[in-house]
Amino acid sequence: MRMAHPAWLGAMALAGLLTAPPAQAQAGQPSTGDQLELSRANIQTRRQEIVQQLMELTPAESEKFWPIYREFRNDVAKQGDERLDWTERFAKQAATMSDDQSKKLLDDWFSLREKQIGLQKKYAGKFRKAVPGAKVVRFYQVENALNTVVSANLQAALPMAGDTTTQ
Repeated sequence: MRMAHPAWLGAMALAGLLTAPPAQAQAGQPSTGDQLELSRANIQTRRQEIVQQLMELTPAESEKFWPIYREFRNDVAKQGDERLDWTERFAKQAATMSDDQSKKLLDDWFSLREKQIGLQKKYAGKFRKAVPGAKVVRFYQVENALNTVVSANLQAALPMAGDTTTQ
């Protein structure tokens, strides 16, 4: 039985550094939205380093893979803009959301998740044309791990719905 790839350990340690909970806004500091934009740029740079390390692409595979990867990440970034809008709406409404607002937020969240899956499926076919199937699965394995780290950090920074003690 093959053990976990040794590079996973280092990559996941680096992934833990991808995001940090947003600092509380202080006078003269960038807004939360500005902080998230700066974090997104930092995350993208580190994400690409991790993917590059773990994919173990040949030069021929690299030549085909990276243009598709950049296109994929550009499309993911557009979805990230939508998620950022959702996050800001949620944070503003978390403590006092009505039933109608909570339904709209959940419906919008599910829609965002469906778009994410659709995009992943769309690009899986493109990646399959560039690299062997096992490397496509590896790529999505890495993407999922990185997305999980980012999502966990974001969720930890969000207020709990209905929690009026943080107002």
